[in-house]
Amino acid sequence: MSILLVISGLLILIIVSIDVLITTLTVGGGGPLTSRISAWLWRIALKIHRWRSHHRLLLVTGWIVIVSVTVLWFALTWAGWTLLFSADETAVVTPKKLPATTLERIYFVGYTISTLGMGSYSPQGAVWQIATAIASVNGFFLVTLAIAYLLPVVSAATQQRQLAVYISALGGTADEILVRAWNGKDFGQFDQHLIALTPMLAQQGERHLTYPILHYFHSIERSRSIILSLVALDEALTILEYGVKTSNQPDPAALGAARRASAAYLKTLKSAYLEPASENPPLPPLERLRKHGIPTVSDRQFWDATKHVTKRRRLLLALIHNDGWVWDAIASSQTTNRATPLDDQTTIDKVILH
Repeated sequence: MSILLVISGLLILIIVSIDVLITTLTVGGGGPLTSRISAWLWRIALKIHRWRSHHRLLLVTGWIVIVSVTVLWFALTWAGWTLLFSADETAVVTPKKLPATTLERIYFVGYTISTLGMGSYSPQGAVWQIATAIASVNGFFLVTLAIAYLLPVVSAATQQRQLAVYISALGGTADEILVRAWNGKDFGQFDQHLIALTPMLAQQGERHLTYPILHYFHSIERSRSIILSLVALDEALTILEYGVKTSNQPDPAALGAARRASAAYLKTLKSAYLEPASENPPLPPLERLRKHGIPTVSDRQFWDATKHVTKRRRLLLALIHNDGWVWDAIASSQTTNRATPLDDQTTIDKVILH
């Protein structure tokens, strides 16, 4: 018996089992293998996208990540058990009781972990019979956990897009959100939207912890991009808290709760191997708000008041870049038409991507 093959096989099985369990049964993010392979595939797609803009590539990459992670789990499990059953020349025998070849052992292991049985080959001896039973149970749980994990991901991705559209319906950029909410004397029922958005943001943040693959779901439509919507909303909250005069701000309980829920979501997204950008994104302009009669502080006061949220806004910039967009996508309604496809006057079959 080859001890080296036994140790190698067991090591592979332990590593992949830990990765599967962490990814599917915990809420602390993906396992070490899942996180790294996902981030690696996404970085490759981003490099191609930055070389030649291709949002559909990023859209497809999200599904490639899901398939790749699942295939990786099965491939490593298959390889681990194959090494184990290759450690002993007589571990698996043919119907004629001859030692199985390497290819036959690979077939035997694949048939076993897929829970289809053992095929026409059989384990020789009590130790390998028990190992075969364990391999079958291992395969059964792997299939069950993979299905139980991947199916809710589709539902979570749909709800993520719903949240993105909800925010986009309020406005495509920070200044548009506030201008559309302003009724001439105050922000009307905007605090009710903030109250509604708070649990949705908290829920989405937790879903990103449970299903870290959601980090890599990209939308080719700006109005359905969760990252752009989240950043636009957070920038709007920044303006409300530090740029609009206190007497004209919405209910502080609603504003504060939404602000904290957004911060919790950002911390969740930061777990995707992201660090704040090295540069500061430009502050949202207050000029358009003033033109619509919204009382604001001076630009200097706004700049001073937002110094302590510089790191937060750098993270927003990093999130936008990591999703294949640029800051101009949410900078101001005067320079972008992110939510225009949702307006009545837009042709229903026309999708504006850029």
